[in-house]
Amino acid sequence: MPESVTQILYSGPVGQKKNLAILGDGFTEAEQGIYNDWVQQVVMEGVFGHDYFNEDRSAWNIFRVNLFSKDSGVTRRVYDEKGTFDDPSDDVIVSTTVKDTALGMIFSGSWAHCWLEYGTDSNNRINNALNKWVPDYHFVVIVLNEPGGAGCGGGGRAHVSSGVDWTTLAHEFGHGMGSLADEYCRNLPAGGTEPPQVNVTINTNRATLKWRRFVSPATPVPTGIGSCVGYNQGQKPLDWDDSQSVGLFEGAQYSSAGKYRPVINCRMNGNAPPFCPVCYTALKQRYDPWTGHTFLKCYVGDFNGDGKSDVLIHYDNSIQIFHSNGVQLDLVYSSDDVPGWDKIQPHDRFYVGDFNGDGKDEVVVFNGKDWLMPYLGVLADDGNKGLVCTARYDGTLPGWGELKPNDMFYPGDFDGDGKQDLYVFNGVDFSKVYVGLLRSDGYGFNCLNYYGGDIPGWGGLAPNDRLYVGDFNGDGKSDLLIFNSDDWGIVYIGIFQSTGDGGLQITARYDGDVPGWSGLARSDRVYLGDFTGNGKTDLILFNGFDWGMAYLGMFRSTGGGFQMVARYDGEMPVWGTLKKNDIFHPADINGDNKTDLFVHNYRDWNTAYLGKLISDGKGGFTGSYVNDKVKWFTEWNKSIVDQFKPCNFEGAKGDPDLFVHNRHWFGMIGAHPNFTLFKLYYRWIHNYRYGRNW
Repeated sequence: MPESVTQILYSGPVGQKKNLAILGDGFTEAEQGIYNDWVQQVVMEGVFGHDYFNEDRSAWNIFRVNLFSKDSGVTRRVYDEKGTFDDPSDDVIVSTTVKDTALGMIFSGSWAHCWLEYGTDSNNRINNALNKWVPDYHFVVIVLNEPGGAGCGGGGRAHVSSGVDWTTLAHEFGHGMGSLADEYCRNLPAGGTEPPQVNVTINTNRATLKWRRFVSPATPVPTGIGSCVGYNQGQKPLDWDDSQSVGLFEGAQYSSAGKYRPVINCRMNGNAPPFCPVCYTALKQRYDPWTGHTFLKCYVGDFNGDGKSDVLIHYDNSIQIFHSNGVQLDLVYSSDDVPGWDKIQPHDRFYVGDFNGDGKDEVVVFNGKDWLMPYLGVLADDGNKGLVCTARYDGTLPGWGELKPNDMFYPGDFDGDGKQDLYVFNGVDFSKVYVGLLRSDGYGFNCLNYYGGDIPGWGGLAPNDRLYVGDFNGDGKSDLLIFNSDDWGIVYIGIFQSTGDGGLQITARYDGDVPGWSGLARSDRVYLGDFTGNGKTDLILFNGFDWGMAYLGMFRSTGGGFQMVARYDGEMPVWGTLKKNDIFHPADINGDNKTDLFVHNYRDWNTAYLGKLISDGKGGFTGSYVNDKVKWFTEWNKSIVDQFKPCNFEGAKGDPDLFVHNRHWFGMIGAHPNFTLFKLYYRWIHNYRYGRNW
């Protein structure tokens, strides 16, 4: 085979991502399989399969260049170091065993010579290969076919031997990608000037220390005094973490005294530990703009079945899952390619529910735009906190027929077997509007029934029908509510009971009004929940635009229809004036098995507000705790695009919590009895033991 380049990770167009080129030296044509395996195991599964680099792999395109060497292995050089292994000035070459290789690299195994070195023409050969195969490179890995351990980084390049493991390469990436200094000790003098690298210093003043924001006030500064020491200034705390708790420790950048490192043992010291907070943050700040990561598309689910709400975040070319431990979120999964599904794409749509009845939430993903045909898949727990595709439908679905780009899906257990099914609606891609019922068998879906053009009694499905799922008669099966305010001369609401076998039967239709509401209108907003606590899904209607004042109405489900029990004309008890831009989020805030309402408004007041409206169980709302109708949290970078998602990240009874997010911020808010900000994350979710990234 000829020499070649293969892109082994695609995260986006070359001009929009950082590009990593991998070159091999000392691999013959017959040894290219060995080289390819090394790249897969050490670079892809090793470095980019762990901690920071796995988290931000979506910033990178990776190219493997296959170069042929005439000889196997690389040139070896032996030095007489005269007993001064730290000082190369007196070294004498004892022998050089020359190999004819693609890049002409030399392995010496001498620390003073960075373990390996360039031959007389190596730099030209490297540049020629890069210009030919990966001209848009930003960073380079050069691997030598040499079993001895070696690693040297800097100047946008990392050089390693094939005998190292991935942690050594990750350390070299810290040099080349992060401009990080070594944190281990030798016997070189410290010098009198402040190093430019973020992770070493000669400064011992807490007030001006460059990583002071990561140091707890309870931690002494300096924290360790003496030659290459650990924590020796007082008693080490019981919860201290040698790689993540930050202080000031003497011994760094080849000096045993006079220079200081942030932690006892970071990756820039011992290779194996993850990057410390100082190094991690430096890498995140440098490459976060290239990841495409934002907090715009977040999905709530209990993905490990522990009763606490977790979050899946979809970026254009990757997804990440964060588990809640009750007080914070921890990254457990990051992937751009879910096994069995293929690459994550910008137009993937996600639907969360327990589709196989195992007590953990799965993810249904649909994409109708980024491929030649629409795809539907079920992503389930892979047994290692990640996801694997258990069923995928390429263009067609059994019983349903062709999947279409504008198919919309609505999770609900319409047959009452404890597994979430899917209602599907399409008002665009066919000559008739369709509603279908897709039953889950625990692995995938099959279509039990579909209605083309009409559900008997509705009077004609229309393109702008809006679907809502709830159990309106309390029989344990998910029914359907359809609302249409655009396609007819008047506004319609219809309730359709699930028969459990794939059928829908209309139980009520409201033409222009629900009695007591005084006229359905085009800007009516629909909210569902069991506000009375009787096991049936009730209805809230809100309208802030079509009348002279804002209205909120509560309608109790009778099992077959709705009966008005309360209407608020412009005012709510204790809460005060309703405003046109009030936004509501149904949730059981106080854990009494009745659905309440979170309410926030960011447009109609000088300050954005967040409040609670508590159901009295009789169909009305008796109170909004005035002390909870508070100014937004001081540190929150409030935005008109804030999105709130009721959840239960604490795992307590009911749904007393909220996730809130916009493009750059993600917050965890406890809501019972009072609003409490648990965590606030900017740009990325990471739990610093002390301090934060802004």
